[in-house]
Amino acid sequence: MRSASVPAMALSLLTMLILAIMPVSAAGADQPAPPPSLRLTAESLIKQLDSNVLAERAHAERSLLELGPDVLTYLPAPDLIPSAAARDAVKRIRLQLERRAARESAQSSHVDLQREVSLAECLKAITTQTRNRVELGHDAQPLAEQTSTVDWNQTPFWNCLDFLCHQYQLRAMFDVKQGVLMLQPRTAADPIELAVQRNGPYRLVVHSVDVRPIVGNSANRLLRITGSLGLEPRLRPLFLHFKAADLKVAGADRTALRHWNPEATYELPVSDAGREVPLQFDYLLPTDDDRQSINLSGRLSVQLAAGTERVVFDQTAQSPGAVRRRGGVTVRLRDVTFEPIADERLRAEIKLTVGYDAGGPAFESHRTWMFHNAVYFEDKSGQRVEFTDYDTLLQANGAVGVDYRWENLPGPATQYHFVYEAPTLILDLPLDVNLSSIPIKNPKDVP
Repeated sequence: MRSASVPAMALSLLTMLILAIMPVSAAGADQPAPPPSLRLTAESLIKQLDSNVLAERAHAERSLLELGPDVLTYLPAPDLIPSAAARDAVKRIRLQLERRAARESAQSSHVDLQREVSLAECLKAITTQTRNRVELGHDAQPLAEQTSTVDWNQTPFWNCLDFLCHQYQLRAMFDVKQGVLMLQPRTAADPIELAVQRNGPYRLVVHSVDVRPIVGNSANRLLRITGSLGLEPRLRPLFLHFKAADLKVAGADRTALRHWNPEATYELPVSDAGREVPLQFDYLLPTDDDRQSINLSGRLSVQLAAGTERVVFDQTAQSPGAVRRRGGVTVRLRDVTFEPIADERLRAEIKLTVGYDAGGPAFESHRTWMFHNAVYFEDKSGQRVEFTDYDTLLQANGAVGVDYRWENLPGPATQYHFVYEAPTLILDLPLDVNLSSIPIKNPKDVP
């Protein structure tokens, strides 16, 4: 604690913070704002939540839910509602709508664009409509003004991107630091795509199917499938999980191959690896089996952190210790200090506790995704100032306590809001795999 060294005026500001959560609708910040009529309707229904007539209160709550996640913007904070009945109703409505918004955010995004358009304009439209940031890399900039005719009517994101990559001979690569899918010119060194499946927000690719000998096993050879699983860049995957037995390899005659390790269960952390996960599946191929292609079917599942909300600590009239729930997440402000150093610079420390209703594998002690949420100061012009380092104080099932620190921060402290972006729902999103006629590389050349 450094509070004792903070001047009285600064301390009064620093210890009087309110947690105000700014909902982000499922449509995203780049989508058009809800119509004014929605606000008027919402305000009228919120007033009815305090009606003396039970039927009117029930009707108002039901109607607000029917308006969908866009109405989240107009729901007041529970602490601002004097009526206990209305306050409880708003909590129930917010919880259901935020969970709905989180689930909707994990579905495939679509694009509407039907005209001749330059590549640069096309990528801008895709980014705006899907919230997937797609940009041209440096080497692809000469293609920006080249045009093509597109006919996209609620066309899935991956279909649009594959069209552009084929049209302009590009390859998409995810830039982890910038959170952008970067398009670069295709080269001879790029991996081959033997088979592609687009399903919802997923893009599954098989790059190779190789056969190799197994030392000490003359009756079988090893058939190895390598590929990758891509997700729309707006999504935040935590880990991929599947059982070997969940995936089946068969030929045209539907004869299934045996798994190399049929009892294996896989969990692959992906939160720090971008939006493309490498895959490898191994099977036993009898030595006398001369099949030239295979079919791959089964199910994979990715656990996602969905429905990210922007949590703002604003310097107003509520002391630290304030708690707010959004969806399945609870954020508690524990303490804030700013300490003056030299030349009107500051050292700042923020202490937070974040807890989720769900526990399980995503919250085990070896999971680090919760420490990679976006955390920053934001000044009055909207510029972000990233933290310098952090310490972990608590790691329980579904909860973490973290101290964030900033060194050499420009003063004064009153120019900053503290922002923490938290996904409100952890959910599993399955992918049903169905790829057929995938060619095997030179099976006859392997003894």
